[in-house]
Amino acid sequence: MVLKPFAYRIFKNAESRELAIYLYAGTQVAMISILIPTYNYNPTTTVRELHSQCLELGITFEILVADDDPDSEMTSAYAQLNELEHVHASINPVNLGRRGNRDYLASKARYEWLLYLDEDAVITHRSFVKNYISNLRPGVVICGGVDYCATLPKTEKKKLRYRYGLRSEVVAAADRNSAPYSSFITFNFLIPKEIYIKLPKHTEIVGYGHEDTMMGYDLKYNFVPVLHIDNAACHSQIDSNKVFLEKTKEALQNLSRMMASGKVDEEVTMYKVYARVRSTGLHVILRVLYSLFGKELESHISDGHPTLWIFDLYRLMYLSYIQPQITTPGAWR
Repeated sequence: MVLKPFAYRIFKNAESRELAIYLYAGTQVAMISILIPTYNYNPTTTVRELHSQCLELGITFEILVADDDPDSEMTSAYAQLNELEHVHASINPVNLGRRGNRDYLASKARYEWLLYLDEDAVITHRSFVKNYISNLRPGVVICGGVDYCATLPKTEKKKLRYRYGLRSEVVAAADRNSAPYSSFITFNFLIPKEIYIKLPKHTEIVGYGHEDTMMGYDLKYNFVPVLHIDNAACHSQIDSNKVFLEKTKEALQNLSRMMASGKVDEEVTMYKVYARVRSTGLHVILRVLYSLFGKELESHISDGHPTLWIFDLYRLMYLSYIQPQITTPGAWR
């Protein structure tokens, strides 16, 4: 425990001090379980890159992959991954759900730091693991951020997800740190195991959407510090407009349940906009518009050339349609 203050005395420049802290963290603290929940998906490229980086750093680590599709076709790919030292890939015998699969991986993890990555996360630089290690702080959750590997898809039927992601998800760490909890995203983050296993489960979250919102709230109201760094992993899979639309509806249904339970406040942009619209009574008009034109608009979003403002309007219409009343925000705390 002497190395860190000693390092500040003997290393004169910032780069050398950073190296000293990295060595301190790497030798004294870093015992990491890298956890990748999948669903009939082959993460071999990412696993091999992470495995290589961890070996190069000489840290204590394991990489666990859990496929939540009992009928997964990845048996052969996982068998090859299991030949790597410190790697274990398996297929769940029953479907556990998104949160259930994360919790399962945490229960199997042997080490005190959990690095979660979504199945399609791609590591594009050799300092990815090192950057996390050099920022380790006891009791602090770290978010690395999101980027997109692909350029704008050529087909119109995939452009919506790409454009939405660039606008809403690709955010510099400096901006994310100005609102650390509302900027929290589960795509790529590091968390102490003792903190993760104590996070509550929320029955309002079903399927896709707002899991990260709820986790951000849980961290905030339990006074857990969140640090955002520029250490992005890349989204490698772009959903079609149709798939993204269905996921968006799932997410809005989750948000509606959160609103009904009082588990949301104006840190969530969609709720903030809806609350203002509702205060003017316009939500009634939006509800009627959805009942009249919702299916046509969904068809346009799925198969046409939707702009982001049309998509945003659709989301507000759909939320107004499924949310007949709103409760006092924050009542759950």
